[in-house]
Amino acid sequence: MTLTPLVSPTPTNTPRTIGAAITAFGVARADGRVVGPIPPDGSGAPVFLRPPSGFLIYVEAKPGVSGRNVGQQTFESNPADPNVLPDLQIVSSRPLGNGSAAVCDTGPPRSGTAGGVPAVDPAQFGGAQAISDAINDLSCRFEARVASSLACTRDGFSQIESFVAAGSTMQFCTNPGVGAELAFPPGNTHLTVRVLDVVGQPGPPATIIIRVLAP
Repeated sequence: MTLTPLVSPTPTNTPRTIGAAITAFGVARADGRVVGPIPPDGSGAPVFLRPPSGFLIYVEAKPGVSGRNVGQQTFESNPADPNVLPDLQIVSSRPLGNGSAAVCDTGPPRSGTAGGVPAVDPAQFGGAQAISDAINDLSCRFEARVASSLACTRDGFSQIESFVAAGSTMQFCTNPGVGAELAFPPGNTHLTVRVLDVVGQPGPPATIIIRVLAP
């Protein structure tokens, strides 16, 4: 289900994109080995061919034009204010898993109670509660890694935990990974992300495509 706000989004000033700069955005196998994109097809965003689940999604960032450190909150929600958002803000163009509208319904491991994430299409960051809820619902599935030695990804040669991009100061990684509750549907799903600095200024967004082949 694609989220369509029932009321017009609350008018907000468009902030300058001087916050955190995204240095890497992609996918890795469950063992942390980074997966490269397939040859470009004119879509304008890197395309990653993946099964519906069983992999990692990572986002890396560094200080942007503002020069301020990268924020690390992956959940920040206020049911009365749709513009209260986490530092990591990521949305999906299509529902993931069962598309549950419950916020951060991760559930205990293997409990069978974990829900999915609704779509936000076109990509938007706040302005309506349904959009804010969807952002928090997906972003809360990530964990901030504050040092390269704590990364969920591995160096291609040494297989030691390492950030993907030189210059990254923060990595956000799905924790524990993309499971059945977040299963991607067949076809192309756009993931769009932006990251705030520690004073709440956003950086430029980035987009990748997860492509799942039809069974």
